[in-house]
Amino acid sequence: MIAVVLRKPGLLELADVPMPALVTDRDILIRVEACGICGSDLRYAIGENPWALHTLGRHVPNPPNIILGHEYSGVVVEVNSRAYEHLLGLRVGAQAFRVCGQCEFCRSGRENLCRSTIHMGHAQGWGHQEYYPGAYAEYCLAWGDLVYPLPDHVSCDEAALADVLCVGVHTVTRAVNPAGDAICIGGGPIGLSIAQVAKLRGAAHVLVSEPSPIAKDVLAQIPGLIAVDPGRESIADAILRATGSAGVTTIYNSTGTAETILETLPLLSESGTYVNVAVHDTPLTFNAMALGSERSFTSSSNAFYRDVAEAYEMIFTGKVKMAPMITHHFALEDFAQAFDLLFQIPKQSFKATLHPGRKREPLTHETPARARLVLAGVE
Repeated sequence: MIAVVLRKPGLLELADVPMPALVTDRDILIRVEACGICGSDLRYAIGENPWALHTLGRHVPNPPNIILGHEYSGVVVEVNSRAYEHLLGLRVGAQAFRVCGQCEFCRSGRENLCRSTIHMGHAQGWGHQEYYPGAYAEYCLAWGDLVYPLPDHVSCDEAALADVLCVGVHTVTRAVNPAGDAICIGGGPIGLSIAQVAKLRGAAHVLVSEPSPIAKDVLAQIPGLIAVDPGRESIADAILRATGSAGVTTIYNSTGTAETILETLPLLSESGTYVNVAVHDTPLTFNAMALGSERSFTSSSNAFYRDVAEAYEMIFTGKVKMAPMITHHFALEDFAQAFDLLFQIPKQSFKATLHPGRKREPLTHETPARARLVLAGVE
């Protein structure tokens, strides 16, 4: 089958790889219809390991030959047990990770921190593999007990974004008082997912700080959120304008940069929660007085199984809007064009999805299709 393979940091290639093998009774095979390009995939492509940073608190080098892609949906074409025969031919969304169920974290209800997690699109948990499975491919593994049959009115594109939304669901659970006013630093797919969940959890005002033109266009299509352009007004002024208060109960930071944390931490109100979603290996120094009056600073890592189920329920019932986030669609062979748009500053795509079964569109001479993507400046 054809797949996009991360050979080493900075080198993605379109390659012919072996079909995934069904090994356990739970294993099923999905013909991939849609796979989102996640922000973490961009970090994997340049040699980072965001799963390890978020979950283990340290960097773990990535092995060669990872088939990226974990935001996926498609049609079940093969099962390995009669227990899942009823799934054959159905369109499903797939949970991208599986935990061990036996460790201290799993037994105490913290499965999102399981050190033995198996994850599609990462090398995590697979041991040594010739190719590590992922959904930038014509076919991808999934688990029969961790897929969600799609209603007719839900597209495969929308279902693929459940993995983005479940991160938003989990992030909001980290807040002590999610019903208080909130601001999301960063209005990318994760930021807008968090913002929508925060609104559903009862927040009266949800502000989203985002300078990107394309992100602001997407934000305008999602009702109930207040856009903040940090290039035009300070975040402090925006909070005062929107809420009449000098601070907010919860700050969700999906960028995780030291600059944004230091700028916005003083805007957290008493007993508020600052939730850092994007963990980077970077020093951070601030005055501990900023955490007085029972303010707390925490992080959010991955998601619980129940967060995934809730994310699909929100998509199926239309409680959230995911479709406006998808601004570009590409055939699998044109992955390099998609990555080009996402690596530009500012980004020229908000959310791009890859479609292995889609016929390639004619490309202009300015954006040629390539069988490989070499990222400049990456060893």
